Amino acid sequence: MKREERSRRAVLGIGAAALAGLAGCTAGNSAEETLGDREKNEPEDATADGETTDDGTTEDDEDEVVEPPEGGAVVFVYDDGPLEDYTQAFPVHQEFDAPATTGIVSEWIGREDYMDAGCMDVEHLEALVDAGWEIASHTVEHTAVGSFELVESAAPEDGSVYPEEIRHGYHRGKELEITDDDRTVRRTVVDYGSDGVGRYIELDEPLGESFAAGETVVRYPADQMHASLGESKRELERLGFEVDTLLAPYDNFDEYSMEFVGEYYDGVANAKHGSRINDRGEFDPYRTCRDYFIEFTSRESVRRDLDEIAERGALGVFGAHAFKEEVSRERIRETLEWIDERDIEVMTLREAIARFGDRHRS
Repeated sequence: MKREERSRRAVLGIGAAALAGLAGCTAGNSAEETLGDREKNEPEDATADGETTDDGTTEDDEDEVVEPPEGGAVVFVYDDGPLEDYTQAFPVHQEFDAPATTGIVSEWIGREDYMDAGCMDVEHLEALVDAGWEIASHTVEHTAVGSFELVESAAPEDGSVYPEEIRHGYHRGKELEITDDDRTVRRTVVDYGSDGVGRYIELDEPLGESFAAGETVVRYPADQMHASLGESKRELERLGFEVDTLLAPYDNFDEYSMEFVGEYYDGVANAKHGSRINDRGEFDPYRTCRDYFIEFTSRESVRRDLDEIAERGALGVFGAHAFKEEVSRERIRETLEWIDERDIEVMTLREAIARFGDRHRS
């Protein structure tokens, strides 16, 4: 039985939203309402206001919408599941009664050789969930779910390819697709490296075809996409966690990813990287904008974004790697203080999808 995630801010009676049009991400640097208790002794016959359903709710109950907070909301999404999510971020979030979402690589749970302190185990994750946090999938092995273009053309005799990023090359033994839509070849990753041309992925055998730079992409084939996305969700759920959302590794998400993700998840935390702000009336959970709030940014830009979120009632999605030295308790506390000063609500991604997703509004 899945563990129920208890929000510190709201008890939601609606599920997460599915795909809902194009999302608006504000250009820039780079979600309280408790549903009323239902009557315990309602007659089972249909009433004038709504018919009783199999689960005891009425049609009116199911149509009820919990609106986004007027002053906006922020979702914190932490990457990779390091122990520091529990030892560094969690205690500070508890001070502010603020939940967060943590992206978990299913094969890394309890891993001891990750960074300095290793990864959280099941008991750590259970403690987070009991405090209102959300567990999101970060794939099985932290694999890229999108595509990267070739930056150098490839000849039939070539046994290496030069994509714009070599993330796929980190996973030796996995198969890749090299495709320009007209022709597709599958090859196994042997290694990765760099030379005088640039960074490359070494393949198990020559391509046998020519592929032009700018017209060709490297990606995982469909069977491996389903395995990476589906097996992660199934394993996390087997451990007792409710998993509705995905955090895409390496902030790598594109139209190819979209072909598969909707089968397993209700939204993606970082579908668009480079902005922290999502427009209030146009939030699409499969186009979520996320950017970092400590790494690669400045305090001024974060405060500026928080001002805009509060003014417009928008949704901010803030990311961080808690194992990084700069992502300290003090910096997390500072950000939560700024949020508190502006009376912005903090919620999980699941809650944000339910409250900001425009599927629930006419």
